[in-house]
Amino acid sequence: MAAIGKIREKSGLLIVIIGVALAAFVLGDLVKNLGKGKQLDQSKIATINEEKISSQEFNQKVSEQAQLTKEQLKKNDLTAEETYNNVISVWNNVKRETILRQQMLEIGLVQYKANTRIAEISMDEYMDNLNGSHPHREILRNFSDPKTGQFDPKAVANFLNYIEQGVRSEDPNQREQAIKSKEQWKLLSTYIKNDILNTKYNNLISKAYYLPKALAAIDFEDNNRMEKVAYYAARYNVIPDEDVTPTDADYSSYYEEHKNEFMNKKETRKIDYIVWDVRPSAQDVVDLQKKIEEYKSELATIEKENLPFFINRIGDNRYDSTWIKKGTLSPFIDSAAFVAEVGTVLGPWKENGAYHVARITGHSLRPDSMNASHILISYAGAYGAGEGITRTKIGARALADSIKDILVKKSSKFNDLVRLSDDPSATENKGKLGWFADGNMIPQFNQACLDGKKGDITLVETAFGFHVIYIVDKKKATDKIRVAQIDLPIVFSQKTFAKVYGQAIKFAALNQNYEAFDTASANQGLSVRKSNFINELSAGITAIKNSRDVVKWMFKEETNIGTVSSVFDFEDKVMVAVVTDINEEGILPLDKVKENIEVLVVRELKAEKLIEKMKSTDMSKAAEFKSKVDTATLSFATYSLPQYGPEQNVQGRMFNVEANKIVGPIKGDQGVYMFTVIDKGSLPEKQDLKHFQERSYSTFSQRVNTGAYQALEESSTIDNFLYFFY
Repeated sequence: MAAIGKIREKSGLLIVIIGVALAAFVLGDLVKNLGKGKQLDQSKIATINEEKISSQEFNQKVSEQAQLTKEQLKKNDLTAEETYNNVISVWNNVKRETILRQQMLEIGLVQYKANTRIAEISMDEYMDNLNGSHPHREILRNFSDPKTGQFDPKAVANFLNYIEQGVRSEDPNQREQAIKSKEQWKLLSTYIKNDILNTKYNNLISKAYYLPKALAAIDFEDNNRMEKVAYYAARYNVIPDEDVTPTDADYSSYYEEHKNEFMNKKETRKIDYIVWDVRPSAQDVVDLQKKIEEYKSELATIEKENLPFFINRIGDNRYDSTWIKKGTLSPFIDSAAFVAEVGTVLGPWKENGAYHVARITGHSLRPDSMNASHILISYAGAYGAGEGITRTKIGARALADSIKDILVKKSSKFNDLVRLSDDPSATENKGKLGWFADGNMIPQFNQACLDGKKGDITLVETAFGFHVIYIVDKKKATDKIRVAQIDLPIVFSQKTFAKVYGQAIKFAALNQNYEAFDTASANQGLSVRKSNFINELSAGITAIKNSRDVVKWMFKEETNIGTVSSVFDFEDKVMVAVVTDINEEGILPLDKVKENIEVLVVRELKAEKLIEKMKSTDMSKAAEFKSKVDTATLSFATYSLPQYGPEQNVQGRMFNVEANKIVGPIKGDQGVYMFTVIDKGSLPEKQDLKHFQERSYSTFSQRVNTGAYQALEESSTIDNFLYFFY
């Protein structure tokens, strides 16, 4: 909703006393935005290792991805979330492609094409992946015969020829389809080229990996020497938390020892925010009730031919000419509708958050579905006619009449004559359309099947040409009706929205720092929500749809801790936020992590106490620490210590001591441990080191696919300006 516009329209509703504060609030934000906009180089979306990423080219990729997403989802428009998800997807692809290309150029894996700045594989290699001896897997998937699974190189050539000829076609439908196919091919081609490069680069790294036999022997021992160990732990919970009070020195000591664990890779911020839900007022409901009664009166008197225009103009729904069977309509009117005369108006009734009123426009006995076969005779200029069709409309009609005459006399000739059909699918289905629902075919075709009887041969003209139809079968006809229905959602008015928006903007204007925000929200009984830490590329605030603008505000240069936002509106709610914390990129300071590490610092202090108590103990003292001795047979590769969970520090020590020696106390994650190795175990006589070499190589190769790029990205210098544009 255009919130500011609505407020201007209803400005008389706002309290005069906040006018000056509001003007200063809004204008101040506007001036800041204008000043910041002048500093932005709008020709680039980012720089990666000093290489400029063109905003124009990036936006073009986003547009292409959006079009592809629309086709995949079969929708005309994308939601704000879907649009932004596309942006992030394109950004991740561009970032990856750029970083890998830079690396491949540096090591000579690819070269620039002559007189360009385009780096890619050679044309010979590309063509070999299209129709050579080893086609790319995506080519095999898209151009193999669905029945036999066999790949036909000619299918690729035919598809490319179709695109080349189609984009020059005089037929707008063919041209449009060819252009879509060209865009799809462009995306597929780009993917294939990048995949080939990525595979090359990953192979270059993985093929260099080798595990010597000496290391394979160690790996073999780690997995096959099984030691029997007796152990127990004094768990940390044997010391109550209240018996341990960490000092600032304790926190500092732990922090300094572990500070690299608190690396914040990207700047993150968090907010407190208040949401005012906008709901229909009592007056809104009364007004809507009056409105639906007015619509009912108009619906009863309007001419039938004007119904579609009337409903499409005023309702929240579109006019629907579908024939409906009993049990399909709302239960509020379903029974009454099927006994009502044509012209009867039913309702209004309230259902699913809306008021509804309906007029019966027709009754008819109709089958739910029909089965038919057809022979299409097209002509030059008909919808969907191929370039090879040159016959005139008169000639097409004459041919269709001849076919009909033959089939009326002898319907068994249908399979022989179907070869004359101009329907491209006729070669596969022999003209058989099978069962189709009433209303699913083009209207003239559908009506011809309705009017005819089982076994009839009939002729009908549509935009595609002339159809000679053989009616194979029809389901039993049942009573159906047509209904012209108006849906009027129960929504808030502009006046109601302006009132709520006014409350929010008053709050924001009069409480322009955190202290004022916090105090006013408490005094007014307003619910304050808290966000998680988010980064500048986050899609929005959790549970608030289309809230990307909030994130953009959070990361403005002039937005700091304590900055209060202007009002954000989200269709049925408005929101005011205040920034409460900022985590800079880099190692977080102690005060930022102190609360999170408290349990770990307490654990360290408990460990010191337990170690001191256990120094003079042995394996027989387990009960003194509310524990018992357990035994287990383990290898060095065993992930978890039975009864306690993963204890890498403790488990590692178990394989580095002599048998029958009491070891401990040793600090672990769950407690402080004592153990003794009962049996060091032995290795199998037959050692299959080759298996461990192959397994190690396989594990490394799998890690290369993600690990190699991740290492390159972490070492790259990336300046991202995406949040200025999206």
